[in-house]
Amino acid sequence: MFIFELNSTERKILSILLSVFSILIIYIFYLNFQIFDLKSNIKSQENIYSIQINNRIDEIMGLTQQINDLHRIMNVGLTINSQDKIKSKLLTEDKIVDSLFTFVPNGFPIKDIQVTSNYGYRIHPVTLVETLHTGIDLKSKIGDDVYSTASGIVIKAVNNDNNGYGKYIVIQNAFGFSTLFAHLDDILVREGDFVSKNSLIGYSGNTGRSTGPHLHYEVKFMDKHINPIDFIYWNKKTFNSIFYTNSHIKWSNLISTLK
Repeated sequence: MFIFELNSTERKILSILLSVFSILIIYIFYLNFQIFDLKSNIKSQENIYSIQINNRIDEIMGLTQQINDLHRIMNVGLTINSQDKIKSKLLTEDKIVDSLFTFVPNGFPIKDIQVTSNYGYRIHPVTLVETLHTGIDLKSKIGDDVYSTASGIVIKAVNNDNNGYGKYIVIQNAFGFSTLFAHLDDILVREGDFVSKNSLIGYSGNTGRSTGPHLHYEVKFMDKHINPIDFIYWNKKTFNSIFYTNSHIKWSNLISTLK
């Protein structure tokens, strides 16, 4: 058995080598830890991306179904011509769309829209009883302009209502729609008048059963209340939305009439 004795210089060199070796071992462990952490992060990101991709796929499938429904409702079809190019066969032409926006309620009855009370059941601010709020309340000042949201015939122009509406107007629009504007300060139309869309019909106020100045606005279809908010924000950019939020309305019959 041989025993080697190291001199001081050799011991220093060995000590340095051991130190370097120890540092390398620690660094290797550190790299392995970093690699493991990176793999975990990548896997986590992959899971997130996978979820996001699946969500996008679900959205695309949902949109595809909506497009199919719209094709059915609006009688929209796609045909392929002799050059194998897809040609749109949209039967709702611009003039039909314009007619819809003229005779079916849409848009804002006052310039600045701020909803203070939504359509639906609520505790009435005066009676403190839960009742169906048959329209929406829009913030206004006394004397703000109020406009018709569709062309039609004024069937009511009431200056004294004991049921809570105060001064109010009802316009019979086309295709079974009607609109009501309540708590007015002044009325500018008379029963029997024909008003065009966006006509000035009165001024907002605080008449009737009201806790402050506002416009109460209602939309009815076939004498049944529907949520006016869907129609307030209905325009050419959101054209398709109304067919899904109010699918109970026979839009296909309406459009066939316009054709």
